[in-house]
Amino acid sequence: MRDRAIVPAGIAIVGATYGLARYTYGLFVPEIGADFALDAFALGLVASGSYAAYLIATLFGSTVSATLGPRLPVVLGGVAAAGGMAAIALAPNVWVLAAGVVLAGASPGLAYPPMSDAVMRLVPERGQNRAYAWINSGTSFGVLVSGPVAILAGTEWRTAWLVFAGVALAATLWNAWLLPGRATTAGEVREPAPRLTRAFLARAEARPLFAGALAFGLVTSVFWTFAVELVVAQGGLAPDAGRTFWILIGIAGVLGGLAGDLVRRFGLSGVLAAGTATIALATGVLALAPGNAPLVLAAGALYGAAFILVTGLYGIWSVNVFNDRPSAGFGATFFLISAGQLVGPALAGAMAQAMGLGRVFLVCALLALALSALRPAHDVRAMSRDANPQGEAPCGG
Repeated sequence: MRDRAIVPAGIAIVGATYGLARYTYGLFVPEIGADFALDAFALGLVASGSYAAYLIATLFGSTVSATLGPRLPVVLGGVAAAGGMAAIALAPNVWVLAAGVVLAGASPGLAYPPMSDAVMRLVPERGQNRAYAWINSGTSFGVLVSGPVAILAGTEWRTAWLVFAGVALAATLWNAWLLPGRATTAGEVREPAPRLTRAFLARAEARPLFAGALAFGLVTSVFWTFAVELVVAQGGLAPDAGRTFWILIGIAGVLGGLAGDLVRRFGLSGVLAAGTATIALATGVLALAPGNAPLVLAAGALYGAAFILVTGLYGIWSVNVFNDRPSAGFGATFFLISAGQLVGPALAGAMAQAMGLGRVFLVCALLALALSALRPAHDVRAMSRDANPQGEAPCGG
């Protein structure tokens, strides 16, 4: 029963922590900036604080999961999401707002890395790719929920954040009931995890994974933070068009749940190249045509599908490389994604003041295009190494 329930419960907690607590800030940047009199640089600093919190939380979440089981860090992540979003909703000044954004931003760092351990422990080997990919797509479900709620809330954006806090609390209670703690599941025999050392993480096959994760985080954080600002404030689209754009990101992101099946059929390298090229295309479209509504909406759909797909690919790749301690390798990979995301918004905000936000997006599009060069030396078709076909031909990189 648990192997089936883990997928919807995982989607719920990832949707609450990533899709709502972490990324929905970007949807409300125009309203938050207006209410608190914040410019692009200040808004970027607040977003970077969120990513800094995620960076620290990822270390805790991935380490604790290996020793105490996934339940504790996932529950802590859910509580952080609910508390942070409630603080945003009730913030009387910019300092409380920033504290809420930072606390909410920490939540996926606690809740997400342990999900790889949960999948490896609860799901049979053949279903692990698919289960993980669908859990990863929870981000898109969260984004999908946030758009209609924002439209219904209208100018009362604080009400939307209270609703999001309630969703996070419900997802937390579900996972607290479902996930295993320190004890193993019935019939499961677990070998002691290897020591988490610098040498363990610095294996040669992890270098392209880690470099790609860092660059991916930098590029995509700019889109999540400033895309709505670009198309509404500079492109001249109506606020509801910006929210529709956000909803399309969420709807299309559900397609990212196919990552596991695509990897099994076509191999990770080719799917990764296609995904990063699509992110480059979507980012470039916003840079060149932020006021063209049909193109903007199409770019949102492309970005949503590709972003969820590529995050799923990095997760599958990391667990394959670090099969002996999946949550540690997974956590290190998403730590580096977040390191890029920490730098991205503040850097983009500063660059936007000098060269304009559109040109910043163009630079990000070119960086995303270069990401396809960072791929595994040998192709990957499953999270578990035992499930990979033997004798895969090298694919360069």
